[in-house]
Amino acid sequence: MKIHVSILFLNITAVVSFFCVAFSDVMCRERDRAALLMFKNDLHDPAGRLSSWRGGANCCKWAGVVCHNITGEVHELRLRNPHDVPCSSPNYDAAQFEAYSTHKLGGKLNPSLLNIDYLTHLDLSCNDFEGAGIPDFVSSMINLHYLDLSSCGFVGAIPHQFGNLSRLQFLNLGDPYSRNYGNFESKLSIRDVQWLSYLSSLKHLDLSGVDVSEASDWVHALESLPSLLELRLSRCGLKPPISINAVNFARLSLLDLSWNDFNSLVPHWIYSLGNLVHLNLSHCGFYDQLPVGLLNMTKLEYLNLSSNNFTSPFPKGFSGLGNLKVLAVADNLIEGEIPSTLGDLTSLAILDLSGNRLEGMLPESLSNLCNVEELYLYGNRFSGDFPTFSGCISDSLRLLYLGSNKFSGPLPSNLEHLARLRELDLATNKLTGPLPTNLGQLHELEYLVISDNSFEGVVSESHFRNLSRLKIFRANGNRFIFKPRRSWIPPFQLEGLTLRSWQLGPEFPIWIKHLKHLQYLSFASTGIVDNIPTWFWNMTSQMKYLNLSNNMIKGQIPSLLDFGLSRNVAIDMNHNLISGPLPSISSNVTILDLSYNLISGSMNHFLCSNAEQNMKLEIVDLGYNSLSGEIPDCWGNWSLLSVLRLQANNLSGKIPSSIGLLARLQSLHLRGNNLSGQVPVSLQNCVDLMVLDFGRNHLTGRIPLWIHKLSKLAFFNLRLNEISGNIPVELCRLASLQALDLAGNNLSGRIPSCFNSFSVMAGKHQPSGRMYYSAYDTFGGVRDSQYLVVKGRFGLYSSILHWVMTLDLSDNNLTGTIPVQIALLSKLQTLNLSRNSLTGSIPQNIGNMNLLESLDLSKNKLSGQIPQSISELTFLSNLNLSYNDLTGRIPSGTQLEGFDASSFVGNELCGPPVSEKCSVDEETLGKEDEEEGDTSILGEGLGFFLSILLGFVVGFWTVIASLQLNMSWRNAYFGLFERIGNYIYYVCAKCLRR
Repeated sequence: MKIHVSILFLNITAVVSFFCVAFSDVMCRERDRAALLMFKNDLHDPAGRLSSWRGGANCCKWAGVVCHNITGEVHELRLRNPHDVPCSSPNYDAAQFEAYSTHKLGGKLNPSLLNIDYLTHLDLSCNDFEGAGIPDFVSSMINLHYLDLSSCGFVGAIPHQFGNLSRLQFLNLGDPYSRNYGNFESKLSIRDVQWLSYLSSLKHLDLSGVDVSEASDWVHALESLPSLLELRLSRCGLKPPISINAVNFARLSLLDLSWNDFNSLVPHWIYSLGNLVHLNLSHCGFYDQLPVGLLNMTKLEYLNLSSNNFTSPFPKGFSGLGNLKVLAVADNLIEGEIPSTLGDLTSLAILDLSGNRLEGMLPESLSNLCNVEELYLYGNRFSGDFPTFSGCISDSLRLLYLGSNKFSGPLPSNLEHLARLRELDLATNKLTGPLPTNLGQLHELEYLVISDNSFEGVVSESHFRNLSRLKIFRANGNRFIFKPRRSWIPPFQLEGLTLRSWQLGPEFPIWIKHLKHLQYLSFASTGIVDNIPTWFWNMTSQMKYLNLSNNMIKGQIPSLLDFGLSRNVAIDMNHNLISGPLPSISSNVTILDLSYNLISGSMNHFLCSNAEQNMKLEIVDLGYNSLSGEIPDCWGNWSLLSVLRLQANNLSGKIPSSIGLLARLQSLHLRGNNLSGQVPVSLQNCVDLMVLDFGRNHLTGRIPLWIHKLSKLAFFNLRLNEISGNIPVELCRLASLQALDLAGNNLSGRIPSCFNSFSVMAGKHQPSGRMYYSAYDTFGGVRDSQYLVVKGRFGLYSSILHWVMTLDLSDNNLTGTIPVQIALLSKLQTLNLSRNSLTGSIPQNIGNMNLLESLDLSKNKLSGQIPQSISELTFLSNLNLSYNDLTGRIPSGTQLEGFDASSFVGNELCGPPVSEKCSVDEETLGKEDEEEGDTSILGEGLGFFLSILLGFVVGFWTVIASLQLNMSWRNAYFGLFERIGNYIYYVCAKCLRR
């Protein structure tokens, strides 16, 4: 018996071996091979991914081809880009994008695929067909069970003939992270969704990023798919369906409706999906309270309600969702405290409540979340001591984000209990005390952010002894001192290190030379008084961000041609003692700030030696140096520039016309140089300009008539030049203007009466709110700034620049009257028309400028009285009406009487605050208009006053009769008059003593 069994086993083994060998050598059909070769010939394959596709070879062994293991028929074609991170995630670096770009297939799709009779699986996802439409022949491949054309760069309408693919079980046409392909945006669309209802076998449908905005009946069309398990409709422009209470998605387990602007309540039909395991309703504009209807969906494991407008306290009922592994309710308006019942969600692995208005202390029940690996609570109002996390949560936590709250006090002594912690963010709290040494026992820590707290004390080498895995360390804005031994070698290889405001100097930290992978470094305001060592510049090839600003760094900067191998590099070394010429820079530098240094010499080599490179510089600030010579006329190679700051140097000559080639320019600062000539006509091509500052130069000519073409201009400064002629009415077409400074020129003629066309100053439109420029900066971006004369003081405005409203025409030769239209600029904060030859009176309606803080009309020839309405300017803190021909009484009011008499000197004014008292005649003169008005009223309302007189007579004799009849009433009445008389006498005597 045993012999027979052994023989049987040997026979089975032999048969299996035979078939295995046979299957491994199965040959593809000639018809299929020919079809694939034709298909390949029309594709672009820059990386040679299809190099194995050669004639005569067995196509079953070609890359991406899967055959039936007996018949050799081609069943599957899997050609997804192997470097697919940019297609599956919005977060990718330059290297990942480069790999994706290199390996993507392109060209066109050859219909030869129709000759592959048994093809059931086609995946071409994450390639780039450059704006072509989906070929019609795809809808004839009726044997397909699996079709993935996602993120392929297809555009246009999806053929409705796709409804013929009735065997499809998987269909993905989405592009969830739509990118720009050349000059067009990847966007497929569906106008009529009815063809989807014919795909009766469909289990998985992904239309993310497809435009379905014209289809209002999408719910009815999709609920007719009886097998549907997963439905992804993110970023589809969906409209909320007309009220539907329930739908027939009996088997649906995944629903993703994120990034659609529903702006409504959560639709009731969603509550009927009792089998849902995954639900994503983020970024949908849903409002009102958190939907309690979701609390009955007990099978949910993933729930994302982030980035909506949900309000009210956090409901306690979420504890019933015991299967939840991911709960995200970030970026809403939820208030109150976290309910202790949230600790009952013991299956949670990720909890994200960040970006709300939650407050109070964290409930102790959170320590019961034994499976939580990621906890995001940043951007709330939590307070109290730093939580200890002493329960079983300490064994599971990997990511802990508590930044931007109000936690106070020192870090706990048991911090080392969070032994598995990989990322810790405590930035922007009120934490105090020294850095605890037990922080160094978190040996798995890779990301540590403690910036902008009130920590202080000495940091030693022992703090970092066990942090060998640390990659990111950001501790800006604390008062730490760190001065390790010169021989100290850090145990970590950091990629990002920012220690702004630490005390590291005076020597340049030598231990940096051991950090070979450093990409982001900030030693701003760290007390360094030293030259930058040569070895440092040799390690900057991988740098993406360098900030050494606000130190006393000396010496010259060598060539930066090798700085940063990848695009988007930021260098900030402002406020130092750097000298010598400008360095040559790499074409990868995007932001360069060398302002407030001692750099000298010409700009010619810096600007004009890169003629053969495409420079990527977007923001450059070389202000407050000692640059000299002319501004070179070679700006054509800097086409990406959006901010150019060359103010406060010694530059001379004319403004070069090639600056007009900077079509993306938004902010141009040339103030405080020795520039001459006229404003170049070519500048009218820079239609995105928002800030134009040419102040304190020697420019001549007139204000250009083409200035109105710069329709986005918000700040226009020609202060202290030699501009002549009239103020052109074309200036009034700059509706976005917030600050106009033409002071200190030779302008003549009248002030245009159309200044009320400055819509932002007049409050008809909101200011742009964007004095902030988009350029690569991991740590925040670049905010513009502008020097302005406000309230008679010259100052720098940055963070509040977009709210500043000022008009300064002072120190010119302007004549005529002040247009009453100026008083319609109700949002104006500063108005200065001083030192001109303006005549006439101050506009009577000046009180309409209710936000005015500074008003200077001094040294003109204004006459007449000061309008009474000026006393209504309650924000006025700076007033100068001196040296005019104003007469009469200064309007009464606490606001005006609080100014010094010098504000009114050089006029014929009386009354507080000047010492000259007003005579009776002057008072009478000041009240003539009022008396005329009173006489008019009497004339028009004589009957009204006669009726009052009749009522007085009747009432008088009624009172007299009562007093005659009742002695106690009579005594009380005359006693009251005696007390009133005594009080009047006291007040009058007090006034006379004054």
